[in-house]
Amino acid sequence: MKLYHNPMSTCSQKVRLVLAEKQLEFESVILDLQSGAQFESGYLKLNPQGVVPTLVHQAQVITESTLINEYLEDCYPEPSLLPKTAIERYQLRAFCKQLDDHLHPACGVITYAIGARPGLLKKPEGELAALIAQIPDEARKRHRAMVIQDGVHAPIFKTAFAQYLQVLDFAEAQLALRPFLAGTQLSLADYALTPYVLRLEHLALDKVMTRYPALAAWYQLIQQRDSYQIAINDWLPKAAVASFKAAGEAVAAEITFPE
Repeated sequence: MKLYHNPMSTCSQKVRLVLAEKQLEFESVILDLQSGAQFESGYLKLNPQGVVPTLVHQAQVITESTLINEYLEDCYPEPSLLPKTAIERYQLRAFCKQLDDHLHPACGVITYAIGARPGLLKKPEGELAALIAQIPDEARKRHRAMVIQDGVHAPIFKTAFAQYLQVLDFAEAQLALRPFLAGTQLSLADYALTPYVLRLEHLALDKVMTRYPALAAWYQLIQQRDSYQIAINDWLPKAAVASFKAAGEAVAAEITFPE
């Protein structure tokens, strides 16, 4: 089993969490996203979207983190990360779709507006333009250019931040009623959300967690799991985390936080 991934990528973290929970070993291929390794021809043959992660298992190529995790659940059903009842499984899939459709795009905007922007702006103008031009998805390409240029002052930033918090509002409401996002047991939904809570910490945006006591308590429990240490802490590059946090602290006064 081979995983093409990046230590700081939320989608890569999400898949590594499931691999760790199921105690599955994999061959690691790390892609440097800021240098554009995800757009090299060899990788694009595996993943034409030029994103991470990509899983290669038994000569099959599996892309899209949500689908990769469902594939791993199908191949390795123990320990189970699916709820027992049909309605809870529906709720899991509906929540993961909400993350994919709304939270993940918002996270991309926020991450590039704050954490990735300083490093990218150090690149020569032509090199940066060429890197952006390689993004296959036109909407993502347009948004990336906006936030690299204007940072947290880009109009799309405010919209993305509000969208991020709306999803967390929903998660808070669910966790106020039950211990995990899709019921009474840990599931794929919990590991799907975990990297996005971590991203708030990395971008020095975690002051918003005071709005979410149930979410904060849930996250503390997730962090105590062996799988979190293996999939997250063991992979995080200290320099990149420090750079993201410094960038977040530098612009914190320019961001309007909700009361």
